[in-house]
This record gives sequence, C-alpha cells and structure tokens, in this order.
Amino acid sequence: MGLPIIWLTIAAVSATDGGGGLAATMLPTALRETVLLMISVGAATAVLGLVAAWLTAHYEFPGRRIFDWALVLPLAVPTYLAAYCYVEFLDFTGPIQQVLRAVIGAETIRDYWFPPIRSDGGAVFALTSVLYPYVYVSCRSYFLMQSGSVAAAARTLGASGWRSFFGVTLPLSRPALVVGVTLAMMEVVNDLGAVQYFGVNSLTAVIYSTWINRSNFGGAAQLAVTIVLIIGILILAEQWARRNRVYLLHRDTRVAPPREKLVGWHTVFAFGFCSLLVILGFGIPFGELLVLALRNLGPDTLGLTLAAGSTTVVLAALGALVTVAIGLVTARLQRRGGAQMLIRIATLGYAIPGTVLALGLLQPLGQADLWINRLTMAVADWRPGLILSGSAAALVYVYAIRFLAVSHSSLDAALKKRGDSMLDAGRVLGVTGWRLLLRVDLPTLSPALLAAATLVFVEIVKELPATLLLRPLGVETLATVVYARANVSLFTEAALPALGIVVVGLVPMILGTWLSDRRQR
Repeated sequence: MGLPIIWLTIAAVSATDGGGGLAATMLPTALRETVLLMISVGAATAVLGLVAAWLTAHYEFPGRRIFDWALVLPLAVPTYLAAYCYVEFLDFTGPIQQVLRAVIGAETIRDYWFPPIRSDGGAVFALTSVLYPYVYVSCRSYFLMQSGSVAAAARTLGASGWRSFFGVTLPLSRPALVVGVTLAMMEVVNDLGAVQYFGVNSLTAVIYSTWINRSNFGGAAQLAVTIVLIIGILILAEQWARRNRVYLLHRDTRVAPPREKLVGWHTVFAFGFCSLLVILGFGIPFGELLVLALRNLGPDTLGLTLAAGSTTVVLAALGALVTVAIGLVTARLQRRGGAQMLIRIATLGYAIPGTVLALGLLQPLGQADLWINRLTMAVADWRPGLILSGSAAALVYVYAIRFLAVSHSSLDAALKKRGDSMLDAGRVLGVTGWRLLLRVDLPTLSPALLAAATLVFVEIVKELPATLLLRPLGVETLATVVYARANVSLFTEAALPALGIVVVGLVPMILGTWLSDRRQR
C-alpha cells in the first residue's frame, strides 16, 4: 500500500515544469467536476438509501421481505455497466425515444426535446441508481440493531411517524448514514468507465488521459496525489462525524424493532418507492443486457466471452487466494495486538482508486524488472524481460493491495468470534505447528475464508481501472472487453460479457444480505 503512494508523491514533487503546468491547468476543472459529482451522488444516495432503509426496517407492507434483499441487487452492477446500459436505453436509438417518436410522430431529434443522457445529470442519475445500496445496507443494519424501546418511547410521548423519524431515527442513524455516503463517494472517485462515457472530466478520467494519451507521468502523479488527499479528507470527515458520541442503543431481545403495518396510500408509496429503486438500479440494466445479449448471441460473441471469462476467472482466483492469505496473516497479527498502525495503513487500499494504485506501481515495478534483468545478465548472460510489470504478477499485486481490507475485515471478525479455545484444546491434545493449522485452525475458519474469497473474487471480476492499466499486452478480461467495445460504440457486442459480470456479482449480494438478517434476528 505504501509503495505506490510514496512513489507518486515523489514523482509529483519532482515533476518537471511541463508536468506541473499541465496538472495546474487541468486540476481546477477536474477537481470542480469531481467534487460536484461526489456531492450530487452523495446527497441523492443519502436520501434514497435512508428512506428505503427506514421503510423496510420500520414498516410492514406488501413485498417488504423481498425488498429486504432486492434493494441490494444494484451493487452487482458496476458503475461503468450502469452507464453503458442507460445510454443504450435512453439515447436517441434506445427503446424509450423510439416509442416516444412513434407516439408523437417525430422523425428527428429536432422535432422534440428529451433530456440528454450523456451529461453531468445523466452521470449523477446512473451512478446514484447503483450506489444507493451502500447507504441502504448501512442504515438498515443500524436500524435493526436499535432497541425497539426507543421508537416506543417516542410514540408514548406523542411523536408522529415523521416527527419520530426526524427527531429520533435520523439523529441516531447519522454514523451509518455518513459511512454509507462516504463509501458511495469513494466509488464515484474510483470510477473511470462511467465518467469517461458521460463526458465528465473527473480526476480519475483526467489522470488516465494524462498518462495514456500524453505520456505525462509527472502531471498524472500530481493529479493522483490530489485524489489521495480527497480520500483522506473523506475518511477524516467520517471519523470526525462520530467523535465522542454514542449513537447505538443495543437491541433488547425482549423488545424487537417494531414494524407498523401501512395502509392506504402509505402502502402504495412504500411499495412504489422500493420497486422504483430496484427497477432503476437493477431491472433496467439487467434487462437491457439480457435483451442485447440474446439479440447478438452467436459464435463470435460466445468465443469472446469464453476467452475473456477464462482469463478473468484465473486472475480473480489467483488474486483472491493471495489476498485471503495476506488477510489471514494481518488478522492474526491484529488479534495478537501487533503492528496495529501498519495493518491500518495496509487496509486503506480499498479507499484508493484503482487508477491511482496502478499508476503508482507502473514505474517501481518497471525499475524492479530493470534491476532483475541487469542481475541475470551479469550472472548468467540472460535477459528474462518483463517479470513484474506488464504481467499477471502485477495484477495480483494491485488486487491484493486494493482488496486486502475486504478479506482482512471478514477474517478478523471470524477470529474474534471463534476465540482461542479450540486452538488451546488442540495444543493440550498434542497438536501443534502445521497439524494444528490444517486440522483445527483452517477448518474452523472455513466459512469465513470462503466468504472472504468470494467477495474478493467478485470485486476483482468487476475491477476495471487497475486491470486496464496493468494488464499484460494482449490479455483481456470481461471488464476490459466491455470497456473497449463501449468506447468504440460497439457495446452490443459486449453485452454477453457484461451480463456475465453482473451474474457473478449477484451471489454474494444475496448471500451477504441473508447472513446479515440471520445474525440480526
């Protein structure tokens, strides 16, 4: 984690005047558009996610049990896929405008007005539709952990539903709301495919174009350091919002969180609101992908999908294996109270955009390859070429940095829940060393290991920026195939690979919600 950030900082400070001038010219615009996009998406996800969590946690209405997990489904749709799908769905050649032209008798775009989807507003709409579950999951879990006596006391004192929401529920849920909004904003900063497709000059998009199109590493490094500073501010703001306050009233099992049964138009509103979120965040993107995939199904499309899919599975499996192994080591170290600060720094990679991490690894890995080649030439008169940079090793490395927090948090929680009693019993019976690890330690952690590996696997399948920058020459994953086709207006050819990404992302979304409900009820 420290290597790419330190290298980028050094490169940014020592950048030439040309690089500094380029960064200074592009930074104000990129920073303004990034901040506006973050604020807009953050505010929209806060409202939608909080209301959805409040409805499903506090009220009973038709379909509520289905919405409990269905509202999480948009997380299976990466932001760049949401962008591509909504442009296909709402653009001039999409089904909505085709129907509109047929109804009003229009023939060209000049005959009627339709809001442009490729705009800043379109970017906010598409990103919000798939990022609101961060707020929903965080707030809903928080509501379910609250004691039912709080709401009961508010009703006893004569507070109505809305007054109870604004006077009790909203203040108590502030930490969860801040966490969810912060995660959504971090996803906005990390996004590359969607902002490029909508024409938004965000920091991530400008970094990519500065390095790839202009070959200006110094200017890209300065912009990347700016992103790191923004992420640091978000993390500090989230911690400051929860300073010295206790918001959680632990749930009393004798007083379950009450659910009031809705009637009349309240039922229609709750059902319609939740249905709209699911349709916009998952129904339309998944349906559009399914229609396009079936329409363009053929030998070429199947061959492309299988080739990219097999590469994706291999890379994701390797990345998950390495990341989970490292996560197990860091979780054990934290359990024993060692290297706390280093572990905290190592697990910050999830907050750093993949574009920044990949950019920070390009030069140091290339320098390491140069040293290795010089050594082998001196010792054996042999030049192995690129071993680290431009290889699968570089991808696995950046995946481990990026998603270590995912495996670490899962395994750390599992170690705390299991305790040391089983290991102590094994030692008493004479089982030590590798036998203790293989016969007692790992088997008792197998559910957590499998869950962590699944989550990391899915994140790697969806990852675009880091894979795009560090992949070996000629290697394509599902995400890079979709990106490449969409950028040349051939997204329909990549609908099947895109559908594969969404299907892979569905399993952990549903499983995670189901396990969360089991723990809380």
